[in-house]
Amino acid sequence: MRDASDASDASDASNASDASNAAGGLYGVIPLKRLEHAKSRLAGVLSPGERAALALSLAERTFAALRDSGSCARLVVVSPDPVALGWAEAQGAVALAQPGAGLNAGLALARAWAVGQGATGLLIALGDLPLLTADEVRRFVMRSRPHERIVVVAPDRTRDGTNLLLARPASLAPLAYGRGSFARHQRLARRLDLRVVTFRAPGTAFDVDTPADLSELIALGVWSPSQPARQGE
Repeated sequence: MRDASDASDASDASNASDASNAAGGLYGVIPLKRLEHAKSRLAGVLSPGERAALALSLAERTFAALRDSGSCARLVVVSPDPVALGWAEAQGAVALAQPGAGLNAGLALARAWAVGQGATGLLIALGDLPLLTADEVRRFVMRSRPHERIVVVAPDRTRDGTNLLLARPASLAPLAYGRGSFARHQRLARRLDLRVVTFRAPGTAFDVDTPADLSELIALGVWSPSQPARQGE
């Protein structure tokens, strides 16, 4: 077992496309919480409606990057929110209704469903990655090969959380999201004797959690609230 790190190693050997077999291959999963509960750390600067709109806008950008990459045999959105599920169906994704709350619980549901469908790999992308590009997704996926035992993780900018995670086989995808998940996912993967690879790119690292992140997003012209954002207390 060994570790590796990559930013954008274009010399990596190409691997067969997982999207060639819709019955198996790599399944992409985006988890979404209830929209009215989304982005609670921005409650001081955005109204509940604005936070819900932001969450859906971020999810749309994340979904588009996965879809346009052509890397996934199927795309899945798991959520307890009927509005989010309706949006997912409109995008052509599989919409999995989560009976309760909790990110890890929702992902466990999606993992079990994907394995039952014959997925050989699982790609989890958190739904708030507005700068993620299709090319970054393709390069992320190419850090693995369809039949190897591996976990590829892309941390956030602070190297605390996990923004993207790819696991082969799908059944061994470690699900330990929350603070410190980047280190925790690597540790769990090693315990399962999986090769661990770290991937870093601008779009995989930037998520939107804090007012500072929101200000950066607005400055980039990617999103703007219906009214000027209020100053946090």
